[in-house]
Amino acid sequence: MSSASAQATIVIDRIMQDLRKSIARRELGRMIIEQLDLDIEASALDILFLVEGKPELDEVTVGTVAERLGVDPSRASRLVADAVSRGVLKRVASQADARRICLELTDKGADYARRFRTHKLKLFAEALGGWSEADLVQFSALFERFSQWVSEARTRNLSGPGN
Repeated sequence: MSSASAQATIVIDRIMQDLRKSIARRELGRMIIEQLDLDIEASALDILFLVEGKPELDEVTVGTVAERLGVDPSRASRLVADAVSRGVLKRVASQADARRICLELTDKGADYARRFRTHKLKLFAEALGGWSEADLVQFSALFERFSQWVSEARTRNLSGPGN
């Protein structure tokens, strides 16, 4: 690796660390919630988007939330209860098995999800507005390629250099 490549790799690593911290603290989500004055916790956004995107799933249950968000069932249950109490989710009987309780967005929840996504895309458009189309397309392709490598590395369980 050339010194220029090594330096670029160091810069990428620093940026990734900063992004990881920001994502872990849900800074963008919290900022948008505040700007839109939404009555919701940042952690509930993942549930809203999971339930909203359920066509890929048959039904969304508290168990689905726990599995998809990587949290224990009791944490998922508390998150869902909070979202229900805020009026953004509702519990409904399963169409496949009336003994099972599923989750659906309320009109308020669907509105929050739509407004959040629209505002986030507006912020991205502002941030990337000065980029040329060629730069944006190239960045998208390179970022996707890097993200794919991260997914493959996780799948292969790489533990460090030389593996």
